[in-house]
Amino acid sequence: MKINKQSDSTYTITNLVRSNKLKELLDLFNIDNANNGDNQITIKNVTSLKTLSEWESSQKHPLLDYLQAEELFDNFAAISLYLEKVGLQLSTLDNDNIIVINDMIFIPTNMNDLYEIKNNTITINSPYSKKNPYLSLELQTNDKIPYQINYKCFYSSLALLIYNKLLDKENKNYLHGLRPIFGSRLYWMLRYCLLENPEERLIVII
Repeated sequence: MKINKQSDSTYTITNLVRSNKLKELLDLFNIDNANNGDNQITIKNVTSLKTLSEWESSQKHPLLDYLQAEELFDNFAAISLYLEKVGLQLSTLDNDNIIVINDMIFIPTNMNDLYEIKNNTITINSPYSKKNPYLSLELQTNDKIPYQINYKCFYSSLALLIYNKLLDKENKNYLHGLRPIFGSRLYWMLRYCLLENPEERLIVII
């Protein structure tokens, strides 16, 4: 993925995969855009467009605050529920393939990790990097391709992204790591996404 600034309000993103699916996510958030082929898209009438890393660098503090973490969860929850409605789901999130529009809308661009849901499962049929710190829990231990897994594997990737950026935790005892926010709305949302059995995971909108 490469972002090219065309003007103060227009950006072109190139080196994409299945940009038509990215267009659907931009439409979901009412972002003005034009699909320029399978690997390129233009985003118009926005105040800013950054990679997630650039957005993080522009913040006053190294970690997300609680409200930012809630907004990030709600943002990706809306994307996940939309994708499920049309019979698709991402297998994981990737820090290097998330854009931030207007400093408030977070959109994944890794459409190469988007799979069709069949009988509540997705089939991973292409290689992926285990260096991704937000890799879905099941993919962290998998060593085969193709690999069939419940589509809710994505929920753990979402939770890991927020867990790390809010709490700066690499502790894999997630229930213990979530103690600083115990009892909060976000605590329960993350806890249900990190259940060991992916079939039992839930995206809970409280």
